[in-house]
Formats: sequence, C-alpha cells, structure tokens
Amino acid sequence: MEIIFAKSAAKHSISKAEVIKIMVENTGTKVGLSRERLDKVAWIGGDSFNQLIEIIAIDFITYKYVIHVMPISKRGGVKDGQMEGLW
Repeated sequence: MEIIFAKSAAKHSISKAEVIKIMVENTGTKVGLSRERLDKVAWIGGDSFNQLIEIIAIDFITYKYVIHVMPISKRGGVKDGQMEGLW
C-alpha cells in the first residue's frame, strides 16, 4: 500500500513512520466519502509514546492519501474503544 501525506497531516508533529506503522498494524474503518466521492478511512492506534492517534486518509485505490493525523487526547478521547466523533 502506497501512502502519500498531505501537508495538513504534519500539523501535530507525528512522524510518518508512526502513521505508517499504525495503518499497517490496524484495520481501517470507512467513515464517509471525500469530495471526490472516494472512501474516507480512519485508523486508531498507539504510537511509541503510548498515546492513541487518529488517522484519516482518502482511498485513491492505488494509494492512500493521509489528510489528518492527531492524538485522540486533543479530540476528547475514545468512547468504549469506538471511533465515535471522528469525521
């Protein structure tokens, strides 16, 4: 799986290596459609500092375009292990 990063994905200073690790090790969940009418997929996983990270990417079929990466603690947390409140 090829992964391309938008500039917006660097806003919270989480390394690309951490993001790729989370995406490879966890199953993504479809959370909607992009303006291009492609699947928008979310991942949640732990980084090397034991903080949960949310990742949002658009599935362009031949690659994933990561548009959002942020610690969940900045959003307010995860309810019962679910991705409630994500895009």
